[in-house]
Amino acid sequence: MLNTWRISWRNITDNKKRFCLTLLAIILGTSFVTAMLVADKTTNDVFDYYEQMYVGNADYWVLSDEHTYPEEMIAPIQNDPIVTHTLEALDKHAFFELEGDRSLNERAVRITGVSDQNSPLLKLPVIEGELDNQGLVVPKSVANLLGVGVGDTVRLANMGEARVSAIVEYTQLLASPNNWEIAESSSFRIMAPLDLLREWTGNDHAISYMRFQVQGDGTDLFQSLQQQFRDTQVFIQPVVADDLQSNDIGGLYTFFYLVAGLSMFISGFIVFNVIYTSVIERRKEFAIMKSLGYTQRAVSKLVLMEILLLSLLGTAIGVPLGVWLGDVFMEVLLSVFEFDMVYTLNWQLPALMAIIIGVLFPIAFSLFPIYHAGKTSILLTLKMETETKHSSRRLWQRAVLGAGLLCLGFFDHPAAYAAIVAGVILLFPLLLLGLNKLLRPLLKQLFQYPGIMATNHISQQLNRNANTAAILAIGMSVILLLGAVIKSAPEGFENDIRNSYGGDLKLTSEAPWTEEDRAKLLSYEEITAVEPFTEATPITWETMSGESRQFSVLAASEEGPSLFADPDEKELLKQLNQNPSILLGERAFKEWGGQIGKHIQMNTPNGRQSFEVVGVVQTSHYSGYVAFMDESHLQHEFGWTNSFDLLLTAEQEAYNTIREQIWSEFGGQLSKVETVEDEIRSTTSAVSGMNELISVMLFMMIGLASIGTANTLVMNTMERITEIGTMRALGFTKQQVRKMIMAEGFLIGLAGVVIGMAIGVLLIFVTSQSEIMEGFMSFQLPVGNMVLALIAGIGLSLGAAWISSHSASKMDIQSSLKEG
Repeated sequence: MLNTWRISWRNITDNKKRFCLTLLAIILGTSFVTAMLVADKTTNDVFDYYEQMYVGNADYWVLSDEHTYPEEMIAPIQNDPIVTHTLEALDKHAFFELEGDRSLNERAVRITGVSDQNSPLLKLPVIEGELDNQGLVVPKSVANLLGVGVGDTVRLANMGEARVSAIVEYTQLLASPNNWEIAESSSFRIMAPLDLLREWTGNDHAISYMRFQVQGDGTDLFQSLQQQFRDTQVFIQPVVADDLQSNDIGGLYTFFYLVAGLSMFISGFIVFNVIYTSVIERRKEFAIMKSLGYTQRAVSKLVLMEILLLSLLGTAIGVPLGVWLGDVFMEVLLSVFEFDMVYTLNWQLPALMAIIIGVLFPIAFSLFPIYHAGKTSILLTLKMETETKHSSRRLWQRAVLGAGLLCLGFFDHPAAYAAIVAGVILLFPLLLLGLNKLLRPLLKQLFQYPGIMATNHISQQLNRNANTAAILAIGMSVILLLGAVIKSAPEGFENDIRNSYGGDLKLTSEAPWTEEDRAKLLSYEEITAVEPFTEATPITWETMSGESRQFSVLAASEEGPSLFADPDEKELLKQLNQNPSILLGERAFKEWGGQIGKHIQMNTPNGRQSFEVVGVVQTSHYSGYVAFMDESHLQHEFGWTNSFDLLLTAEQEAYNTIREQIWSEFGGQLSKVETVEDEIRSTTSAVSGMNELISVMLFMMIGLASIGTANTLVMNTMERITEIGTMRALGFTKQQVRKMIMAEGFLIGLAGVVIGMAIGVLLIFVTSQSEIMEGFMSFQLPVGNMVLALIAGIGLSLGAAWISSHSASKMDIQSSLKEG
């Protein structure tokens, strides 16, 4: 058995250059898969971590639809024997006193006063200082912008001052902008002792909410409190770890697995090309082995062991490299978000999965060559007979099948993408022949006579060369499609936001807006309309599988602001008006898992209720993770009576003027002023930042495919040792040999780039016309990525060709002629 492994090792290392390039392809393929799996798992953990931190071990919380309520209302809960811990909190908006010329909206800060900073219901990851219930708790981003540290004093306008007792990492509870530009539209958040905040505000017995923890599930207490709080300003909700309203990262996971699958496909294709070529080269060896008594199974087993050695070695190197790449990828990825999130790399399980994948995928792609090796015919091989007489016929058969699959790609179905990719791979030999003839004058101009020789040699190993160019083309086309999606996404988001935002500015207050407030705002010359915007939040509900979720329920009416991206969806508002029912945003509907006409269970301010889901709508509010109810039903049946938000209609040129005036006049109650432009910028910034990742992925995929080009050229060169020796004997110089092989690499690379761009454009067009995208993606080309692909594709292919040309030019003429 040991001798068999040694033979296998000798066989795979016999051609060292081919061995190194194939091993490098497996290493890179495995490392990319590992990096994507690590990034997927770590990203998931990051958001789970912050979800659990926000929940803070609490089971229930008591809130109000009037911002605050008397503390005495929750006294019975505090005294209940099954309640183990409680945490009271009061939110109050204020303004920092800062040196320099900072506007009110830049200095806006929400202070959360808590009864116990060390409560088990509160998770604050301390970086510096301690939670002493005496001073302010400040997130790191705020400390950096204000330039304060532990022990420094922070002053608040018209309130007072306090020292900083602790600086903490990012948490959702204290999520704050990390630069002054974001601070224009987002408030800072800090934490103070409840007694201190009450002293500053004079709210001696008021709280905004209370969290509590119970022994057991607390269902009886919860139901009892639901009845007790019915028709009051207070309501109770379970604390649910659900941040889908603020984190729409589902597309990231798709991106991770697409890149991982693509890298595995390219690496596997390279392995297939190498192993299949090796099997063809060793037909005489296999025939002799079988004539000496080796069975078909024994021959196949020998080839399998060779591949297994390659995959084990490649995996052993690729997985650690992939873990490192995953760490780098996470740093780049999280830098896209507005907040300074921290992470702990979760690599153990992804590494184990990557080891299994890394060992198995080279074997999976080599099954046909393994089978082919075992089926080697003794008589035909020893007679040196081939089956090339039907090659032209098979070429056209492939072309017809490929054209048919390409036509299927125009059907509006997800499988259409696979049909396009498969069709192009089948058509590639014919496409390469056509491009070969078309570019013959160009190659002659660039490389002189060696360029003509290169065009002749391309057709000698047509399938192998076509497959090599095809993997470059497929990898590039998919990445270009992703680039186009990323480029179109901001425009699609912008259209959705403008159509469904409901106005031009959104004002959020700590107190319900009154008719007098609305009249005052309407008196502004720049404002043409003021509409109330009612949001009941947080509301917990159940999926069809019984899992608890949490979102907001927004008031909607035919006369009110437009909250849906599609104007035709406003027809559904008539159904909402007829009886208490619900419209769900697309993401909420998908998460719910039910069907239109079914009922959704909700914990409303008036207790647990069931509402019919009458439709699904597309909206930008919370990325579609939201529900809508008729305004009158929301007030009476649902139990939410107040509105803390207003939507204003105004000219864009007047946004800054209006914002400053509103902060000046309503600063005592105002907590946020956001324009539709702010919302667009916030939503699209993360997507736009992904374009850098796409460029990196494009370069990586082309680099991986270029290894296949180098490997193919090495194999082509080794098969033509005698031919190259003859050419040298007839007067070909070393420089001409180099030029000939460089021309082959240039042609393969150019074919992959040109056809890859064409496929990419086709995929972009098909996607832009698809009803699945619902107009979200427009037909526009990622020009920057295409230029990068052109330069990288041709440059790396020439680099790969240089490796082979360098070896070929050093061949000894006499030794080469003896090979024949």
